[in-house]
Formats: sequence, C-alpha cells, structure tokens
Amino acid sequence: MVKRIVILVIVVLTTLLFSILIPKVETNYDLTTYLPQDSETREGIDTLENEFGVHSLIELQINDISVDEVIAVKLFLNEIEHVEQIIWLDDYVDLSLVPISLVDESLKSAFYKDQKALMQISIGLDAYDLEVESVINLIKDELRVYDYALRGEALMNIENRHIANQEVIKIMLLILPVVLIIMFVASKSWIEPIILLMSIGVAVLLNLGTNIFLPSVSYITQTMALALQLALSLDYGLFLMHRFYEEKEKTDDLNQAIKTAYRRAFPSITASALTTIAGFLSLLFMSYKIGFDIGIVLSKGILLSYLSTLILLPILIYFFYPLIKKTMHKHFLSPFKSYVKHISKVKYIIVIVFLMITIVGMYLSSKTEYLYGNNTSFDENRRVMIDQKEISETFGSYQNLVILVPNNHVEDEVSLVSELSQNADVLEVTSLVSVVDPNIPRSMLPDSLVSNFVGNQYTRILIKSSLTDENEALYMFSNNLHESVGTYYDNYYIIGMAASTAEIKDLVTSDQLMISLLSILAIFIILCITFKSIFVPIILVLVIQSAIWFNLSILYIQDTQTIFIGYLVVMAIQLGATIDYAVLMTHRYIEKRKTSSVFEAMDFSFKKSFITITISAFVLSCAGFVEGLFSNISAVKDIGFLLGKGAFISYMFVLICLPALLMTLDKILIHLNKKKEKTLSETI
Repeated sequence: MVKRIVILVIVVLTTLLFSILIPKVETNYDLTTYLPQDSETREGIDTLENEFGVHSLIELQINDISVDEVIAVKLFLNEIEHVEQIIWLDDYVDLSLVPISLVDESLKSAFYKDQKALMQISIGLDAYDLEVESVINLIKDELRVYDYALRGEALMNIENRHIANQEVIKIMLLILPVVLIIMFVASKSWIEPIILLMSIGVAVLLNLGTNIFLPSVSYITQTMALALQLALSLDYGLFLMHRFYEEKEKTDDLNQAIKTAYRRAFPSITASALTTIAGFLSLLFMSYKIGFDIGIVLSKGILLSYLSTLILLPILIYFFYPLIKKTMHKHFLSPFKSYVKHISKVKYIIVIVFLMITIVGMYLSSKTEYLYGNNTSFDENRRVMIDQKEISETFGSYQNLVILVPNNHVEDEVSLVSELSQNADVLEVTSLVSVVDPNIPRSMLPDSLVSNFVGNQYTRILIKSSLTDENEALYMFSNNLHESVGTYYDNYYIIGMAASTAEIKDLVTSDQLMISLLSILAIFIILCITFKSIFVPIILVLVIQSAIWFNLSILYIQDTQTIFIGYLVVMAIQLGATIDYAVLMTHRYIEKRKTSSVFEAMDFSFKKSFITITISAFVLSCAGFVEGLFSNISAVKDIGFLLGKGAFISYMFVLICLPALLMTLDKILIHLNKKKEKTLSETI
C-alpha cells in the first residue's frame, strides 16, 4: 500500500512539473528548417540573408484611392519601424511630371487598376519572426480608414500560428466526447473510461512537457500529437483492464488478479507498444527532418503511455476497484456469437480475395500522387484567404523566386535574364541589368539602386512566375530554371516555392523505400521475438500492409492528392499501431490453440479480443476523422482523413482476413510451433 502511494505521489508531482513547462515549448512554423544543412534551398536561404539581409515581402491593395493618396499612404507607412521599402508606380515614373493617364498601360496595370493600388512592402524581418505580426498590426492601424487587402507569406504564417494555437484544444474538445461515448458503450464499468483516460492523460501531459528538451516542435506535430497519442495508446490500458476482469472472475484476491492480469497482458502490451514505437522511429532516418520531429515526439509519447499503463494503471485499478465494482453494468457491445462459424465456411474464398486485393492494392498504391511542399491553405471564409482572393482577382496571382548568381559576369547575367524572360511560365524578371543599361559601369550607379541587386559575391535576379500550385508543371519549371541558369553558371542558388518543393520531393522519395523497409523490418523483428516465430509475423505484417495499400489505392481511385509527409506518418501509424489488433487476436488464438481445436481457438480469440480491438479501432478512426473534418490546417486534415480510413480498413482486414488466414494456415503454424517446442525440449 505504502509503495503504491509513494509511486502515485511521484507520478502526480512529475506530471504537474512538466505540465507547467508545456507553454514554454517552442513551436516551429518554417518547414524549410527541416531540410538538410547541405541542401540547395537551405544554403541558398543562408546565402541570400548573408548577402542582402533578412526580408519578408507583403502586398497591400487599397481600394477606391487616388494617386495622390497612394503617395501620401506610402510616406506614413514608411515611418513604421522595420518597414524598409515600399515599391509602387511612382518608383518607376515621376508622377508629379507625368499624368497617370499617359503612363504605359503594361506598367501602370501592375500597380494601379480600377482605382485600386497595389504596393509591395519590404519588412526587415524574417517572414516567420514573431515581431512581423506587430509590424503588420501597425500597418493595419494606419490603414483603418481605408478599404484594403493584404497578402504574403508572413500573413499565411501568422494565420497558421493563430490556428495552430487553437487547434489542440479544439480537436481535444471534439475527440474526448467521442472517445468517452465509445468507451462507455464498450466498458463493463462506468468508471472504467475515466481510469483509462487518467492513465493516458498523465502520459500525454508528460509527453507535451518533455518536448521542452527539444529545440522546437513543428506546428504539424504539435497539432496532432496529443490526439494521436490518446488514440494510439488506448490499446495498452484496454489490454490490461480487460485481462483484469478475466482474472478477477477466477479469484477474490484483488492483488492476485492484478498481478496475474499484468503478467499475462504484458507480452501483448509490450509488443503493441514496441511495434508502434518502431513505426515512428523509422521516420528518424528521413533526410527531410520533419520526419525526425514527428517520429521523436510520437515515439516518446507512446513510450510514456506504455510506462504509464504498466506503472500507474495497476495502482489506479487497485484504489478504484471498489468504485469499479459498484458501477459495473451490462455490456452494451458484444461479439457476434456465430461470426467465426460464418468466416470458417468461406475462409478459402476470403483468402483468395485477400490475395487479389493485396496484389491490386500494391499496384494502385504505387500510382498515387503526393504533394511535397508546404501547401498551406485555410477555410475560404478566413480573412487571409478573402484578401488573397481579392488581390488575385484584380492584379493576378504569382509566385516569387530569387536566383543568386556570381556578380562578376555581367554579360552572362544579361543573357540569362533574356532567356528567362522568354520562359512561358515567367511573368516578370527584375535584375540590375533589366532596370538600367548594363553598359553603364556599376560604379557610376547610385548605391541605393545597386545594393538592391548586388551583394558582396552574388547578384540577385527576381522572378515572378504564373505557377502557384504544386503540380508536374511546377516541377518541370524548376528543372527548366536549373537548366537555364546552369548554362551560364556553375555556382548558383534558386530560392522559392518551386525550387524548395522540387528538392523536398527528391529528398523524401529517395527516403521512401528505406523508411518503409526499416519500419517493416523493425516491426517484423519485434513480432518474431514476441511470438518466437517467423511465420506468424509474416502473416500479421502482410495483413496490415495490405490494408495500407488498400487505403492508398482509394486515393488513386478518387484521383486525390495528399501530402507526402502525411503518407509517411499514416503508414507508420497504420503499420505500427493497427498491427496491435492482429497481435492481440493472434496471441489469444495461439494461447487457446494449445488445448483446443482450430474453430474453438478462433472463436475464443475473436470473442476475447473483439471488444478491445473495436474500441481501439473506432477511437483511432474517429480521432482521424475529427482532425480531418474540423482541423483548419491542410496538412493535419490530410493526415486525419487518411488515418481515419486507414484505421477502419485495418480493423476490417483483421476481423475478416486474419481469422481466415489463421484457420487456413493453421497446420503450418501448428507444425512449426511443435517443431520449435521439440527443438527446445531436446536442447534442454
């Protein structure tokens, strides 16, 4: 008793300590920081900042405004701290001498159209700097009497930050009631769901608090980690709780029932936790380090949930047992009595259909297309999206890119600018050689002009491209840029969405096979140790991998693209976590098969594992669909929908295909088991 109280006090104090640290964990919204340090994009960004300083660009459209008013607005906005430069039509034409009606239409329409003015504001801060929001708020204060719209990367980052800060609480408020309803329906006691959530809740708080030891956590990880940890680690408590009920029916000794349940549930809990952790740890080996971020946080969370189940839950069961006993109720969820009988009759048909689905799924899943960039999008009714649409309708939409080339080859620069201008996807090319006559010595030009384009070692060429969406055209455009620039320079950098997206695609696709093989191999080895067999893990991994291929095939059939990092995360979860369902059912089958027939063992296994598997699968699936339906972050929505479908598909495969496979292959399984036992006895 004293030992239990001491452990409980230590757990509570530790949880309180790390809960206090949760708000101090730094969140990272810049996904380019996860690129390898030697990547072209990372080096290019560092070089650009070293040569020209740190800048972020936003665009401001003011409606129903005269030319004189625009010039006046420029003057007072220029007074705001960190606003370095505001570019408008008057920087190209002296509007005090030339009437607006006489300005060349192609030039004027880029800045002034239908009484609407478009300015480009350069802020001397990184687009992810928290202080940028203060600067933008000051700009908004100065414009309060005007009808205006703003767009730019900094605006999207601010919106992302606001949404991410609200997402965790919102998602949990939506998921918790769903989880509680599922658990109340499937529980034997009204207090059971509360005890399980207390155990997992401690692990969740510890996981969020221990993120303080990491330099930062990505907003994607932060948003989904809490819900996923809850949904993924619920199995462990269910395994122990349901085993406890079984053992308590055999004895009146509470301590003995807890100890026996602990001992008998330990292999399944450990195997389940290790397979889930292995799935996430495989992400640590990605070159694109967002995988490390997601993998380390979620694997740490699963480990803490595992430890909480083994250390805290038995203590909670002990202290709450009188309440558990008082609140016992009839099971609302129970397995179908003749289910295995029906499966047994058509087991060969199920196996044939399963193999066909596996082959077709493997083929179709290989054709699924993914998105690789930071494809941030929000609900259309949010102000940032309304503003973006408004500016695009008047002045069009485009993507900015920067090319850095050595600054000592003016002739090559002229040729390159000329070639880039002829590219059908390029709207505008701006460089020093396009602004002034390249024959004029640069030493004779104003420093304020030269410093905009020429650094210590590099010259920058600014490009506006009509391609704003990630697709094959964007990848081809990126390749064409590299070919064009590479014709004139060996040493250069291309910075922008097109270049970074293409590089991320190359990185993660090269990692894909390695990550998949590492994940499968690690889980396979864990299962081999758990079941002391090679044959059983092959069956289990095949069932879940087939479910994964089936899940991805749906994307191909629907002609739907999803983010690639979402695919990797869901693959790790679906393989590492939903294999728990197969582990539990197979463990109970092998346990009972030692003393019973094939049918009796399968019937026993199904009835003893059905409720646990159903609760776990439905909680994980609902958690995924809740994130998919209600998250305002596009990456999290993609992961949520893919996970929701994946968990349910794995559940169906385990309930339908796994029993058929185990019964069909029973002779091989039993023969190998007997052979192993004989070898062990001879060795002894």
